[in-house]
Amino acid sequence: MTAEERERSRKLKATLALLKEDPEWPAFLREQREALLALRDELAPNVHSVTRDHLRSGDSNLSSSSGQHIGDAGSDAEVRALTIRLLDKDREQLFEIDAALERIRRGTYGICEISLDPIPKGRLRVRPFCRLTVKCQEEYEKKYGSYANYRAKNQDSVGFAGLQNDEDNAISLDESEE
Repeated sequence: MTAEERERSRKLKATLALLKEDPEWPAFLREQREALLALRDELAPNVHSVTRDHLRSGDSNLSSSSGQHIGDAGSDAEVRALTIRLLDKDREQLFEIDAALERIRRGTYGICEISLDPIPKGRLRVRPFCRLTVKCQEEYEKKYGSYANYRAKNQDSVGFAGLQNDEDNAISLDESEE
């Protein structure tokens, strides 16, 4: 393990210990889990039905477009492009919701994936699937643009760029182990 990885591991353990000291944290996690499940339940059927409707309408528009006025065809194409962008946004949000639920399951929810600092509860209430503190989010957007989405380096592990998340890479919180 490199010195940087050891330092991140130490910081992660300290932040996890800090969250565990908060007597309200378990209730807050249950609240957040319920909020995330409700968001997913709200988004998933919409994504499914809009995708199905879009695919069906795309087939009929292709077959009937030959007799259509060019302005109408352009409008239809613009509507289809907008629908695809909205679906992509909703799919991205579903991915982030599932990733947040996984972080809750693994015990790393509420920890910034860049700084390893706790994410304030207020931010998590407003955006329950956020991965970064406001400061880290702003720095990330300055560097990569305001539409860039942060992703951990190792996509097989949700969060912390491979420092945890599976049993092979798990960080022990037992002080006797290093």
